Amino acid sequence: SSGINAEYGDCEAALQLNPVYMKAITRAAQAQLKLGNRKNVIAWCDRALAIDKHNKDMIQMKVKALQKLKEEERNERKRAAQELKERRKNEQLLVAFRQRKLNLYIADEEDETAEERDTRLLESLKCSSHGHVTLNEENQLVWPVRLLYPEHATSDVIQQFSEVHCLSDHLSYMFPPGGESPEWDTDGEYTLPKLCVIYNSEKAMVELNKESSLLELLMQHNILIVGGVPTFEVYVRGSDSYNQNVLSGS
Repeated sequence: SSGINAEYGDCEAALQLNPVYMKAITRAAQAQLKLGNRKNVIAWCDRALAIDKHNKDMIQMKVKALQKLKEEERNERKRAAQELKERRKNEQLLVAFRQRKLNLYIADEEDETAEERDTRLLESLKCSSHGHVTLNEENQLVWPVRLLYPEHATSDVIQQFSEVHCLSDHLSYMFPPGGESPEWDTDGEYTLPKLCVIYNSEKAMVELNKESSLLELLMQHNILIVGGVPTFEVYVRGSDSYNQNVLSGS
């Protein structure tokens, strides 16, 4: 761009000696075109057309510059509208979190304002490979929920778990009575009546009511949500894994 700026400077110098020097005006317009300065291109085209209104090259250059300028302005309006929409969605999410008094994990940083902390929280929620929490039209939070099966060292992710739904709603679909079992459940033990869902708080193993809504569970047990993904462990009641992990850890 330094070479283009030098060329543009030469054009301006020439026009100081001869303000109607068409070749210098044309080159100045072309230099501004290369630099992407659409408004300056239009101004130079207008200057040329004031001298020669039938100059086809300058007419074409102005038309193209106007088209490009309108396209850029349209894209800028779209970008600004998208940013505003995203900002409003983020504000609504933060309000929803505060109203529910949810326990969302975020590492502390010194000398951080509340606004900076909120921004960091929102960014952390969108980093998960499992999806991220959203607020639907009914003002309900919809979470990605991770279910761990420690006995089989595997897991599932329910990507859209509305806070008004119960664990049993999803588990009955995932493990239907008389239905096909997952490949890892070779003995067909994972059926809804046998399943026990645990929140492992690292201090205690808390058995959750499968008929309570997700929101009730998150609030009642002050469940720590790490990475924006509520995570629970699923066991078959009475199994060796249940006895070793849940009964001994509760």
